[in-house]
Amino acid sequence: MRAAVLEGRQRMVVREVPAPPLRARCLAVAPRAVGICGTDLHVYLGTMEHRVAYPAILGHEIAGVVTEVGDGVDGFTPGDAVALDNVWACGRCPRCIEGQLNVCERLQVLGIDCPGGLCERMVVPARYAYPLPSSIPIHFGAMVELYAVAVHASRRTRVETGDTVVILGAGKVGLSLLDVLRRSPARRLVSVDVDPFRLGIARELGADVVLNPRECDPVAEVRRLTDGRGADKVLEAVGHPAAVPGRPAPASQAFDMVRPAGQITMIGQGEQTDSVYWREFVLKEATVVTSRLNLGDFPRAIALLAAGHLHPDKLITHRVPLDAAPRAYAALAAGEPGMVKVVVELGH
Repeated sequence: MRAAVLEGRQRMVVREVPAPPLRARCLAVAPRAVGICGTDLHVYLGTMEHRVAYPAILGHEIAGVVTEVGDGVDGFTPGDAVALDNVWACGRCPRCIEGQLNVCERLQVLGIDCPGGLCERMVVPARYAYPLPSSIPIHFGAMVELYAVAVHASRRTRVETGDTVVILGAGKVGLSLLDVLRRSPARRLVSVDVDPFRLGIARELGADVVLNPRECDPVAEVRRLTDGRGADKVLEAVGHPAAVPGRPAPASQAFDMVRPAGQITMIGQGEQTDSVYWREFVLKEATVVTSRLNLGDFPRAIALLAAGHLHPDKLITHRVPLDAAPRAYAALAAGEPGMVKVVVELGH
C-alpha cells in the first residue's frame, strides 16, 4: 500500500509500505480524510524524536471506510464510514481503572506511538471506531478528533452564564474551541492571535472581540473590557508561540489576565519558558487545569457536527491528495500564510 512516510526530520516521502493484516476484534479501514494538526508538526520538525521513531506514518485525525471486519466484531459492515479515536488506553492501569483513559500509564496515541492514517489501509481495534452519520461529509469526519479535544477542554473549563472567556491562540485548537464555546452561556468570547487571517476566521465563528498582540496589549485590553477585573476563564491553546517584542509568552499573559478566583485551562504544548509571578497568582486564588486529548468525547463531537452546530468548513483551508502531503507539511512548517487546517484526502 502507499503511505506518506516521515523518514527523518522534515523529510517526508510517499512510497510503498507493507499492508497490515486483519486481526480478531479489529476493523480494516481505508482512510479517506486525515487532518494535519499541531502535534503532527512537532513530530515533523523533530521535537518529538524521544517518542516517535523514524520511519513513521503520521496522522491521528482520521475518517475512513470499513473494508473488512475481523472475528469477534459486531455492529460494523464493509462500507461503513467511521471516525477513529486516537486515544488507545490499556484499560488495566490505575489511571484507566479510575476512568482517566487519556492519561493511561501505557497510553498509545494513534499516529504518534503507532502508525497513523496517512496510508491506504489501517487495522484498528473496533472499540476505537465511531460510526459517522451520512449527513457528515467524510472530510468533515476528519475534524471529529479536533472537535473532541475542544469538547473535552470546554467541559474541563466549565464556562458559566455571563463569563468573559479568552482563548489565546486562533490556530486549529483555538478556533475549534471557539466554535464549540459559541454555544456556551458566556457573555463574551475573546480570541487572541498574531495572525490577522486567523482572527478573521475567529470573527466569522462568532468571537465578540479579537485582539492582536502585535497591535495592542491583550492583558490591558481584557482588563479594560472587564472594568479592571480580568477574564473569568482563559484557555491557552498556543502550540507554536510567536515571539512579540514587549509581550510575555501566552502562558504568562493567561496568568496576568485571569481574574481572582478565575480559571486557566492549559491546552497548548508549545515550548514556553517565561517565568510566572506566583505570589500574585496565589493571592488571586485562581485555578489552573490542563486538558489533554479527549476523554470519551467523540460521540458529543459527532452529535454537534451532525446537528450542524459546528463549522468545519471555516477551519479547513486546504484539501490535498496523499501525493501532496509532503508539500503540505513543509508549507505548514514554514508558516505559509492562509493555512489553518489541511485535510489530506485518499482514495478519491
